Amino acid sequence: MSRKCILTPPEGISWASEMVLNPAIIIDPKTNRTHLLIRTTGPFPEKQTEGKPLPYPIFLAYAYSDDGENFEFDFDTPALAPMLNTELCGLMTLDMRGEKVPAYMNGCIEDPRLFWVEDSLYLTVACRMFPPGPFWEHDDPQQCMPEWAKSDENPFNTQKNPTVTLLYRVNLDFLSKKDYKNAFTYVTNLTSPLYGEDRDVFLFPKKMKIDGEMQYVMIHRPYCPQNYSKSNPEKPSIMISASKDFYSFAENASKRKIIYSPTEDWQEEKVGGSTPPIDMGNGEWLLNYHGKKNDKIGYGQSFMILKEQDNDFPEITYLCPEKWIEGEADFEMPNKAAIPAIFFTDSVKCGDKIIVAYGACDEKACIIELDYNIVVSEARKYPYKAK
Repeated sequence: MSRKCILTPPEGISWASEMVLNPAIIIDPKTNRTHLLIRTTGPFPEKQTEGKPLPYPIFLAYAYSDDGENFEFDFDTPALAPMLNTELCGLMTLDMRGEKVPAYMNGCIEDPRLFWVEDSLYLTVACRMFPPGPFWEHDDPQQCMPEWAKSDENPFNTQKNPTVTLLYRVNLDFLSKKDYKNAFTYVTNLTSPLYGEDRDVFLFPKKMKIDGEMQYVMIHRPYCPQNYSKSNPEKPSIMISASKDFYSFAENASKRKIIYSPTEDWQEEKVGGSTPPIDMGNGEWLLNYHGKKNDKIGYGQSFMILKEQDNDFPEITYLCPEKWIEGEADFEMPNKAAIPAIFFTDSVKCGDKIIVAYGACDEKACIIELDYNIVVSEARKYPYKAK
């Protein structure tokens, strides 16, 4: 297991000078080039409202590597940037169908994950309609919002400024050329502010037969699962949802189910999926997940295996209940952000290795290499029975 920090906040880059973290990673099967999208933030005084804290919008920066070791970073311009409008009239955008829809990406674009679905590449990002302030000092999503947006004048159900997860289609050829305008096509929102905060979202790479129909299957982590059903657990948990198309996931998914909620001491506050599932063959999927105990102990990572079922959601068959990976290197220790966090966001399988992109304590972008066979054999030591 090898770990390395690949990026710290660059000096002189206003939109990335404060934090760089939680990268997405994908390898182009045609060129073998490794592509990264990295969450960044920095102070944005030009958008500060009188009487409000300094806003820190969140952007995505692009990087690539042709040897998997040395990365070239583009800080000339963000790959994806929030619109940063403050007036109601500027908070609409167009989706892939050409329909005018709410611009949930107006304030920040964070925690990217790249994955393939039916031979097309997609990106999920957690977005807020309004930018946060210095969240590592005071985590209040409303602190930089215009006052009208906190009231009934706001028609988007974003009065509390929750994260809403969005889906983009990605063209790697344009991304390699740094033609960002044509590299990303906004598809739709996969979650809805009606259900509150919902993030750590990604899809399985193929449709599955659910209740007699072939449907897309999505993993997500609602902050309050009871907003979907009062019978759900109270704490942030791993939910699985099915939909016949991308556009119905947010409010009209055909089926939803909590597949795992906090059960262990190190998961006391929350659990969620971390990286998109890896196809193990024979209908099995390796899923990396995270847990958080509290702000003092922070986050850790572990793994589970899911097995496809006939005409239903995949079910957990093995689950390592122990916190398997946590911060240990000097560069992974808390600095500006006080909460210890080894937060996996994306991974690719290369032969017998899993290359995982992760954020260290909300400040650095890192890579860790895991042995695929060891991960699988460790996970299989723990047959799962729901508690």
